[in-house]
Amino acid sequence: MAAGLGEPRALAGICNMNMSERFFGYCGHMKQEMAKSTGDSGFLEQVRQSFNTADADLVGRAHALARSRLQDQGVGLQAACLLLEQQADAISIASALLAPLVWQGLIDSTDIEKRFGVDVADTLEDLLPSAIHHGGSGTHPSREDIQSLLTVIRGTPRRALLLIVFRLLTLEQAVSPFSDSLQGLARETLDLLLPIANRLGLGALQRRLEDACFRIVDTPHYERLEQRVAPIRAEDDKCLHLLMIGVQRLLANNHIPCRVQGRTKSLYSIHRKIQRTGKSLDAIMDRVGVRVIVSSVPECYAVLGLLHAHFKPIPGTFDDYIGLPKNNGYQSLHTCVYPIREISHKPIEFQVRTELMHLEAEHGTAAHWRYKNGQGMIRDQQQTQWMHSLVVQHREAPSSEAFIRRLHHQVFKDHLVVFGNGGRIVRLEERATVQDYLKIINARLPRNNVVKVNGRVVTLDCPLRDGDSIEVPTDGDAKDARRETMRAKQSRAALTGSLSVFPLEKSPEAEE
Repeated sequence: MAAGLGEPRALAGICNMNMSERFFGYCGHMKQEMAKSTGDSGFLEQVRQSFNTADADLVGRAHALARSRLQDQGVGLQAACLLLEQQADAISIASALLAPLVWQGLIDSTDIEKRFGVDVADTLEDLLPSAIHHGGSGTHPSREDIQSLLTVIRGTPRRALLLIVFRLLTLEQAVSPFSDSLQGLARETLDLLLPIANRLGLGALQRRLEDACFRIVDTPHYERLEQRVAPIRAEDDKCLHLLMIGVQRLLANNHIPCRVQGRTKSLYSIHRKIQRTGKSLDAIMDRVGVRVIVSSVPECYAVLGLLHAHFKPIPGTFDDYIGLPKNNGYQSLHTCVYPIREISHKPIEFQVRTELMHLEAEHGTAAHWRYKNGQGMIRDQQQTQWMHSLVVQHREAPSSEAFIRRLHHQVFKDHLVVFGNGGRIVRLEERATVQDYLKIINARLPRNNVVKVNGRVVTLDCPLRDGDSIEVPTDGDAKDARRETMRAKQSRAALTGSLSVFPLEKSPEAEE
C-alpha cells in the first residue's frame, strides 16, 4: 500500500469501512481485519441498528445458519458487511450470507425459499461461483460470456448488486502476479459491470471497481502512478482539511446546517484523465474537491450563492444536475473556483447536494428501499426496465464488441438535451433525429401535422442538436407541460429565492 494511505478501517469491527477512503493496492487482508474486529457481535449489532425487527431477524437467521454450517463464513460475511455499508436491504444481506452455502451444496433453493422467503431464493438463483471468479480469456468478453453474465443478473438490480459486490471482493483480494484468467475477469468487469454499476448509481462501489481493475489490467502504469501520487497526497489532504474547516465556518456563520466531506481523485480517474486530455499529473486541476451536504434543495442553491460570493467561480464550470439530473438519477450542483490564497494553488471543485441526493449518488439502487413515497420503487422499475433492455440489445448486436460500445455510449457518453412542448426536458443520444424524439416521448404525429425545430418546419429524419426546441402538436407531449416548465425554471428561480432566506456575510477576501 502506498505511503501515506491508511489501511481500510473495519465497519463496526469489519463493517465500518469508510467508502470515501482511497483503496489502492488492497491485497486480501480482509480476514486479518476480521480477526481484529469485534466479529459477529459487531456485525449483528449494526444490523439491529439499521433495520426493523422483522428485517433484522431475517439477516440474523441467515447469519446463524451460515455460521452453523460453514467452518469459515469468509466471503459471505465480507459481502454482507459491504452491503450493510452500502445501506442495502435485508434481502440482499441475507442472500450474501447464504451464498457460500449454496455454492457448497449445503442448502438448496427449496429450503432457502421455505426458511427465508421467495425473494432470497430468487436473488441467489444462478449466482454461481463461475460468474464471480471466472472471466473471458480474450481482449473483450465473448458473446457467451456476456450472455452468461446477463443470465445471472436477469434484469434485477438486487442480483446485479450482489454480483458486483462479490466480484469486487475477488478483484481486491487478488495477489500479484495476476493470472490470465484474473486479467480476463478484470477486463470483463471494466467492459460490463462498470457501466452497469454506474447506471445503478453505485458510485462508491464503482470507484473501488475501477481501481481494483486498473491494478490488475495495467499493473505497470498503476504502480508508477501510485508512486507519483503518493508524495502529493499529504499536500492534497492538508488542502482539503483547511477547505473543510473554512466551508463549515462559512455556512455556520450563515446559519445553514450541513455536512462537509473532502474527496480526492482515485488513481483510475487520474489515469483516465491523463489518457483523455494528454495532461501531466501536475496539470490535473481537480485532484481534490469538497462536497457540501444539506437538508433541502433551497439550501443547495443558498450554499452555491455563498460559495460564489466568497470565492471566485471559474466561468463555464457550473453544472446544475438538480434541475437536470443525469440518466442514472444523479443530482448535485457542481462548480469550480479559482485557487484560494494560502490554501490551494489549483482550482477547487465543489459539489452541493441534499442528504437524499448523496444517498443516491453513493449507494444508488442499494439504498432505494429507504426512500419514502414510493420514489425508490419508481427508480428500481426504471433501472429494471433498462437492464431488461440489455438482453434485447445484446441479441440484436452484430458482435460482442458492438454491444460493449453501445453500452458504454449509453452510460458514459454525453447526450443531447432538447426542449419539447412547455419546456419539457428530454435527453437523447448523439445523432438523434426528430423520429427518435417522438419515440422517447411515446408520441405519434397526427395526420397533416408538422414538427417544428427552433420555429422551422422539419422532416422526421431531421438531426437534432443540443439545446434545440421542438414543437409537436400532440396531446401526449403537452400532458405534463406545466410540471416540466416548473422543473426547467427551477435552476434559475431557486437560487434567487433561496438567497433571500439566508443572510449573506461576505469575507474580506471576497471584497478584494
